[in-house]
Amino acid sequence: MVSKEIKRIRWGIVTLVLLITIAGTTVYVTSMSANGRGWLEWLTVPLFALLFGWIGFSFVVATLGWIRLLRRRTPKREPTTVSGEKPPTAVLVPVYNESPEDVFARVEAMVRGLGPNHRFDFFILSDTNDSEVWLAEELAWSQLTDRLEEEVRTSCHVYYRHRRENVARKAGNIADFCRRWSDPYSFMIVLDADSLLEPDTMVEMVRRMEADDRLGILQVPPTPIGRHSWFARLQQFAAAAYGPVFCEGFDAWAAEQGNYWGHNAIIRVEAFCDCCDLPVLPGQAPLGGEILSHDFVEASLLVRNGWKVRLANDIGGSYEECPTTLTDYAQRDQRWCQGNLQHSRLLLSEGFHPVSRLHFFSGVLAYASSPLWILFTCLCVASWALENGVPSDFVGFQSVAPSTMQFGLFIAAMAMLLVPKLYGYASVVAHGQAWRFGGAISMLLSVLMEIVLSVLLSPIMAVMHTRFVVSTLRGRKVTWSSQQRGEHGVSMLQAVRDFGGLTILGVAITAAVFTFAPSWAVWFLPITAGLILAIPLAMVMASRDLGKSLGKLRLLVIPEETNPPEVYQLYEQAMLDSRQQWAVLPKSSMLEQLIDSPTFFHTHHEVLRASHAEHAMTEDERDAVRDTSRRLQAGKDGSSGVDVSKIPMEWRRALLSDIELLRELHVQTHARPKRLANAAG
Repeated sequence: MVSKEIKRIRWGIVTLVLLITIAGTTVYVTSMSANGRGWLEWLTVPLFALLFGWIGFSFVVATLGWIRLLRRRTPKREPTTVSGEKPPTAVLVPVYNESPEDVFARVEAMVRGLGPNHRFDFFILSDTNDSEVWLAEELAWSQLTDRLEEEVRTSCHVYYRHRRENVARKAGNIADFCRRWSDPYSFMIVLDADSLLEPDTMVEMVRRMEADDRLGILQVPPTPIGRHSWFARLQQFAAAAYGPVFCEGFDAWAAEQGNYWGHNAIIRVEAFCDCCDLPVLPGQAPLGGEILSHDFVEASLLVRNGWKVRLANDIGGSYEECPTTLTDYAQRDQRWCQGNLQHSRLLLSEGFHPVSRLHFFSGVLAYASSPLWILFTCLCVASWALENGVPSDFVGFQSVAPSTMQFGLFIAAMAMLLVPKLYGYASVVAHGQAWRFGGAISMLLSVLMEIVLSVLLSPIMAVMHTRFVVSTLRGRKVTWSSQQRGEHGVSMLQAVRDFGGLTILGVAITAAVFTFAPSWAVWFLPITAGLILAIPLAMVMASRDLGKSLGKLRLLVIPEETNPPEVYQLYEQAMLDSRQQWAVLPKSSMLEQLIDSPTFFHTHHEVLRASHAEHAMTEDERDAVRDTSRRLQAGKDGSSGVDVSKIPMEWRRALLSDIELLRELHVQTHARPKRLANAAG
């Protein structure tokens, strides 16, 4: 049941957004050409109303969030106490070809932070299809469990499961856990491979779920940390400085019909199993088939069945990593774009709450707004060109200039986009927290830098989002691949390959504007500057050294950098310990180490059995593996052994599921030294 206060807030937002939209659209229609309003100009009116209203909605929500933040003088968080007598909570870490060292170091940090008083069982749910990474995961898990057993007093357990078939991607991975192993658990915390949660945050999440038996999902907004490139620092600063304003505003109107972002959230297992059997959309991918952005849909299914989905924007202690280059950021956005566009199929589906439909619409418009802005701009230019003709001396074009009302609309739109950033700065200063961002002056300079760079990057992302939307609508599917999480620079060649087309587009637009309408050049500058500078921007924004230099100057600093969280310090120490262990391993492939090491072989065997992932190859396939791996030895007895390094990579994944053939190769490898010793005797 929605409270009267929430209803008032929602109706207030609707009213204000309608007033902003009507006022802006009225001024826009009035400012249309005095020479007559052609049909192209009328086509721009609904586009303007939609886009201006969308900006107005974001502005109103941010304003509401800012007001609520200013009123909050003391934290709402209650003491975090969870009895060790209660059943453990499952912590799910779905992985897909991620760095095993990194994943297990994060798990180790959280386990060490929890200590012996809290029970959380960690499940690393692997969908990895790279055989070398798969085996490295098993080895990293084995090393971690040994370290924890020897060094840490803890009530937590760490389990590892490898899934042979990657059905339905991450959603299918979690569903597989729910079907097989979820019975002992009331709650599950879902993480990403790069997630970190403070122990107190995890305990508080459980406490809040226990306190409200109708709470289905509690989402803790993740803060990006731990990256140093200029582009990463920009994202980290924006999330830390402005994120609380938008999260507070979002929570004010969404309330119990909130949303789920797919990770760093706690879920009631019973509710999830009962309600979140994802539908398969009719038609072919990319807009049909399996749902990619499953998190929004799962939250909506829970709300439809009367469960609460809340945002815990006051807890903190929830961390993730962000892309470090423009290219990595764009690749991630392309996956999200396809998933969010699928939500357009659900907007009118039966049974969803109106607020859930708004979440779907927001997800679609997050990407569709870019092509709509570009279409709006093109229609305006086309209308103006038809109205003015193309005189040979171009004199008529040079006299064209925007009216006072058009200038006012531009200022209003920019204000609604930029003022929420100042809200973030003002709320931090008002609560005396500016020192955590390097000081009030340094933070203000960081805000100004972020604004300038956001203006330059916006047209780049707008063009790329438009490309993604068009590509999806044309039926091109996005391949599901592992994310690039490490820090790496961008070479000139890569920047030209990825962004050279945008530079050419920016130069072409600039040339056309200066040729036909020089008075409009300043209006197109925010668009063309970013496009023209796309190549050098991509290179310098990826620079880790430049990012570190900015940090030394106290620019784009975040609180977690000023005062590193304990769990992040534990993670860094775990990474050092893990690297030392891996440094002494043989330099051979993981498959060769598996065949050679009895302990490793036993670990792999047990993982297959526990995961129900054993699968025998056909006899023809087995014979092919035997023939490929067999080689004559130099011994006088003519004995033969195996050389698994000759087995092609495309066969290895199937081989790792065939425990009998693996045992055969393992026995042959260890039998050969005995035969040679007997022959020598």
